[in-house]
Order: sequence, then structure tokens, then C-alpha cells
Amino acid sequence: KTMAMAQQLYEGIDLGSMGFLGLITYMRTDSTHLSDEAIKEVRNYISMHLGPDYLPAKPKFYASKKAAQQAHEAIRPTDVDFTPSDLKPFLTDQQFKLYDIIWRRFVACQMTPAKWNVTNLNIAAQTSLGQCRYKSAGRVLVFDGFTKIWLTASNEQQLPATEVGQKVEAVDIKAEQHFTKPPARYTEASLVKALEKEGVGRPSTYVTIISTIQERGYVEKQDKRFFATDLGEVVTDKLNEYFPKIMDIAFTRYMEEQFD
Repeated sequence: KTMAMAQQLYEGIDLGSMGFLGLITYMRTDSTHLSDEAIKEVRNYISMHLGPDYLPAKPKFYASKKAAQQAHEAIRPTDVDFTPSDLKPFLTDQQFKLYDIIWRRFVACQMTPAKWNVTNLNIAAQTSLGQCRYKSAGRVLVFDGFTKIWLTASNEQQLPATEVGQKVEAVDIKAEQHFTKPPARYTEASLVKALEKEGVGRPSTYVTIISTIQERGYVEKQDKRFFATDLGEVVTDKLNEYFPKIMDIAFTRYMEEQFD
């Protein structure tokens, strides 16, 4: 569904008097490369609309993954001056949400870092087992930087005023028991991440892979999670039995690299 929305933004949206315009670059890519022209445009936008404090002295460049497809740029707006709020009247709710993410990520990637004041608190206590040390950290945002555009969850933690050598009293001590959990079943998002990690498939084929295993009845989706069907288990077992080399992830990864 997300790729379908991206396809619509790429092919063009009716912007009224401006006609049909493609709003994002090619979306079936995992490249992080940005053209010099795109970097120049976004730096001009940051300087004019956000101020010089948010513009780093030099452009930022990001390394792509080893198997990334470099034939295309990173997914970005075709024109940074088309802000999400400007285009909202012409987009569906889903199109707007996707364009908003792409636009903000593009602008934020060329902004200055956020700055925090960090305090580390170390507390030592004598126990029947010897000295124990407890650690805590607090931080306060002093300059929002890129988070002005790319909002992040607030991780501010205010620590009470303390002094070196100050004695403290325990307010509450709670013992908790935790158990390890088995790996969760794959969702579409987690399956794509697993494919990326193993070097299987590319952004242009992930949608096809996920749709194929469902259309052929190898898996079924329940509550957004994949469950292997009896057919899928039988087919997998037989393929592993008679074609172990082809079923080896390392073999698939090697073939993908050769195709690249």
C-alpha cells in the first residue's frame, strides 16, 4: 500500500493550475545519494526559512549500504519549496502523510544536530553483598537543530539537584523478573528488514516477494502478521530436501550481488 502511494506521488498529482507534477523522485531504491543540485536547493531552503543556526557549514553526505542500488538518488521531493502544507489540499490523507515524511526527512538530513545538556549521576551504596553502584542520566534540550523538522520522542529526563558526596535515601526497591521471549512473527515491515539484512531482494522487488508468497498460499496474514500455511511448510521442506543449494540464503545473496 505504501509503495502504491509512493508510485502515485512519483507519477504525478493534479495540482490544479500547475497541472500534473511528480512530487518525489524514483521510490524503488535504497540509495542515500543526493545530487549536488538537490543539496544546494535544500540548503538554500534551510537558510531562508529556518535560519543560519540550522544550516551546517558543509553539506552532509551519507554512506549507502554495500548492496544499495546507486542508479538512483535517495527518495526525496522533486522540489523542496513544495511544502506538505502547500500540497495538502491536492493530496489524499494517505498521500499527504507519506509526502510529509519524505519532505521532512529530506530537509532534516541537511540540518545541524540537536544539542543537549547531559548530566550523569552515580550513586554508591554499601550492601550485604558489598558496594553497589547505581547510575542515572538526565538531559535537557538546549537547541532543537534537525528535530525542529524531524520530530523525535522527547527523551528529556530531569534529575533532582544534587551535590558531590550528598547522602541519599532509598525511596523504593522493587525486584522484577523478566523472561526471554521467542522471536515475534514477521510483519510486512519486519520481513523487509530481514530481507535487507540478508541481502535478499531489492527495494524494487520487496513488494513482489511479499505479494507472491501470499498469492501462492505459502503464508496467510492474521492481525498483520504472517503465518506459514501447510502448503508453505510442505513446499519449503521439499525444496530444502531436493534443492538445498538453491534454498541457501548465501546462494541467493551471491546471485543478487552478481545481478547488481
